[in-house]
Amino acid sequence: MNRTFRILVAVVILACGFAAFGLLSKLKKTPLPSNPPKPFQEVETITARKLDLQVAIPAQGTVEPATVTRAAAEVDGTVIAVSPEFEAGGSFKAGDVLLEIDPSDFKAALAQAEAALADAKLVVVQEEMKAEQARRDWERIATPGQKPNDLVLRIPQLAAARARVEAAEAAVGKAMRDLERTKLRAPYDGRIRRKLADLGTHVGKGTGLAEFYATGTLEVRLPVPRQDAAFFDLAGQEITLRETGGQGRSWKAVIDRTEGEIQRENRSIVVVARIDGSAPGAPLPGQFVHTEIGGRVIPDLVRVPRRAFAKSDRVLVVSDGHMVTTRPVKVLRTEKDDVLVSEGIEDGEQICITALTAVIEGMEVKVVSRDGKEVTAESP
Repeated sequence: MNRTFRILVAVVILACGFAAFGLLSKLKKTPLPSNPPKPFQEVETITARKLDLQVAIPAQGTVEPATVTRAAAEVDGTVIAVSPEFEAGGSFKAGDVLLEIDPSDFKAALAQAEAALADAKLVVVQEEMKAEQARRDWERIATPGQKPNDLVLRIPQLAAARARVEAAEAAVGKAMRDLERTKLRAPYDGRIRRKLADLGTHVGKGTGLAEFYATGTLEVRLPVPRQDAAFFDLAGQEITLRETGGQGRSWKAVIDRTEGEIQRENRSIVVVARIDGSAPGAPLPGQFVHTEIGGRVIPDLVRVPRRAFAKSDRVLVVSDGHMVTTRPVKVLRTEKDDVLVSEGIEDGEQICITALTAVIEGMEVKVVSRDGKEVTAESP
């Protein structure tokens, strides 16, 4: 009896469980099919424009004097006088006496040379008189038709006397030049860079006296990459030199030439520009400056930001409004932030300037900004 009752209770419980399961199955709602939107990467674009662009070539260098002189003694002696401006940084004018060597010995040598010249001139006068007398004597005693030889007429003696006069004149000239060389005269307007001798110094021929430079013309050497030489149009071009730091001063300069070889250490070409050093506020030698050299104007170039490149020669282009493709292009020149492209991009095309981590040809994107303006209703 008890066993039958227990079996009956178990059957009832199972029947209730199946009934509850069926009821719950009928109450469950079938979920509607979902279609979530695809996730599109947001990008910014700019419109490509073909323009006639002038290539700007950045360069920097140091201002230096165009003319630097290292003066050396041309005679032996002791320095007996120096100019008040004969100091590092001192200014002078052309013709100023900067330093003087004791001239006593050279004055004596000049006096001796002048005396020798006077004696030689006296001998010439005497020989001329003797030659004239010899000619008269010959005419008096010679038979008709007989010709005298040179010795009879004293022609060699007279020639030798005149040669001695020329030698004496040359000796006087040398003595005068030696006397003048005791004074160091400035060959141009300039400034002392370094003095190598001073009052009381005994100097010999070739001994350095001073190093100075001309202030009239300054130069700056501007190395530029060799490949940029194709863009040069330098004849007499005026450029603006700007100081780095400081007061932000600037100076006008004119390109004078390029040096005649390629620098071996960095494969660059040196452009030399000249500055009027006599102008008010001219830079001092040693001033570091930077500039931009204007190159030739090249037609139909597109300026593309560096970040628009997927590779060194492929640009990200958004076509059909929402598809990204990589386009091979011809790079003419690479600048600091942009790249100048001559072929491969058409005027008006949209260039993607958003850096994409992974680029798949034909991938869809959402343009949220075009030419710096927000796009609110853009959808792929």
